[in-house]
Parts: sequence; C-alpha cells; structure tokens
Amino acid sequence: MLEVFVGTHLPSVLREVRRALGDQACVVDVTHSPGRVEVLASPVPVTARTVRDPVADRSPDPVLFGAALASPPRIALPPVPTPAPRRVPLPRTTAVLRPPVVALVGPTGVGKTTTLAKLATHRGAYGGRRVGLLGMDTYRVGAVEQLETYAELAGVPCEIAYAEADIAHALARLVECEVILVDTPGRGPRQVEDQGTVRRWLTQLAPDEVHLVLPASNMPVALRRTIAEFTPFGVTHALATKLDECPRDARVFDVVAEAGLPMRWFTDGQEVPADLHPATDRMDRAVTRLAARRRAQEIFA
Repeated sequence: MLEVFVGTHLPSVLREVRRALGDQACVVDVTHSPGRVEVLASPVPVTARTVRDPVADRSPDPVLFGAALASPPRIALPPVPTPAPRRVPLPRTTAVLRPPVVALVGPTGVGKTTTLAKLATHRGAYGGRRVGLLGMDTYRVGAVEQLETYAELAGVPCEIAYAEADIAHALARLVECEVILVDTPGRGPRQVEDQGTVRRWLTQLAPDEVHLVLPASNMPVALRRTIAEFTPFGVTHALATKLDECPRDARVFDVVAEAGLPMRWFTDGQEVPADLHPATDRMDRAVTRLAARRRAQEIFA
C-alpha cells in the first residue's frame, strides 16, 4: 500500500516516512513545488516491475507507443498492467475510403509542427507506415513552409488547406496513405472567433484522434486551463512537449492523469525524430500518485 507524506523540508519528511513505515520503507516518488515536498512511499520494497525508470526505458512500446488509433477509454484507477509488446493494426474508420486521421491541437508555440514531424518519421510511432501530412495552420508566418520542408525531408506527401472547402480535396489526395497527421493553427484563449473557425474545420475533418499538445514548462493552473479550453475540440489524448526545459518535473503528467486523458508520447527537444519518447512509464507513475492521493483524501476526510 502506498502512502503520501507532505512537508516543507525533505529530510524531515523522510524521517517521518521511516518513523511511520519502518527502516524497510521504499520511497516511490518525490515531488517538489515551492514551499512543499510530497513523498510517495511504500512500507515494503517496490519491485522494478511495479515502478520502472522512465529515463532508462527508452524503447518504444508497440502497444501504447505505436499508433493504436481507436480511441481508448479514459484512464481508470488502478491502472491496467501493460500487455506484452505486439504490433497493433490500424482500425477501420467510419469512412471506408479514408485512412485514419490524427490531429494535433493546442495553443501557439507549444511545438505542434515539430512534434508532427517527429510522429511522421519515428519508426516507433507512425513512421513505419505510409504517412501523409495535412497543414491547416496558414495563419502563422512560416508555418506552411516549415511543414512542407519537414515533408520533403521525410519524403512524405503534404497537402495544405487554406479554407474549409479545401479539406475534402486534401483528404482525397492523401487517400493512399495509411495515416494522415494534421497540423492545426494555435490559438490563445482570447481568440474566440479563431477558435470557432478551427473547431468548424475539425468538425468537417472528423479526426479519429485529437491530441492536445501541452508544454511541460507551464504551471499546473495553466495546463488545467488549456485542457478546459480545448475540450470542445474533441480532445481524445494529451501529448507533452518541452520536457527538456524541466526534465524532472512530472506535473504535466499529474495534470493529465487528473483530467483522465491517455498519453502516448512526450518530447524533450527539437531533434527530429529522436526527441520523441513513449509516455507509458511516466503516465503509469502519475496514475499511481493520483490513486495514492485519492486514498489519502478518503482516509483523512
């Protein structure tokens, strides 16, 4: 059983862990925030099978990291053990002649276009299939050129939708692809009209998955606000970026777990496609922390 210990000074919290759980206690996770230290501990040693090192385990998981495009259920507690690795086939979509469509959404500057290029070229993600790119971000200066450059370097087809009427034609030209990745315009919370336009375009596009790109460098309150603002876009998954700016900060995973969203990938740099990694382990740890907090709240309520 995992227990949560909270204080302001790590050595004091660790002494409390030892006093409460004994000398054999195992510290599972330590979370720091201004003026607060939170330690997740177990009274018995936790095996490597229970908690894996997200940094050491860099190999993609074909089940959770590979493109299983059917929208999985929201995260439930406790987490389901990871099945044995296997290649998951792409599911059938409602439109017989259309390949599965995966759209990235999120505010401006979170790294959607670069992340799209990583997904398109990484062998552990969609790069093992015939990938097509659809660009809908014609607002940001240089966005179209950036996407077309990535497509040319990767040797994949790329279509640009300048208006809502272009979407159907672009999809038709990408019909031979096995998966279509979509880059959408980034919009802030005050750009209500522009957000409405993007939502209309996504409604016509009818993507099989919508991944909300969240920068790990943002504070939890900003992350929660972004999730709430983009929920009307039909978000099915989260995707964390900018982990290189705060490599030991797990708050973005905690916020995503609280929201009940699954996450397959995170990025920690600008290198394409090397800086794309499976999020399985970090989400498992976040769900475990969330479960422990909920149990503690029930006990001490």
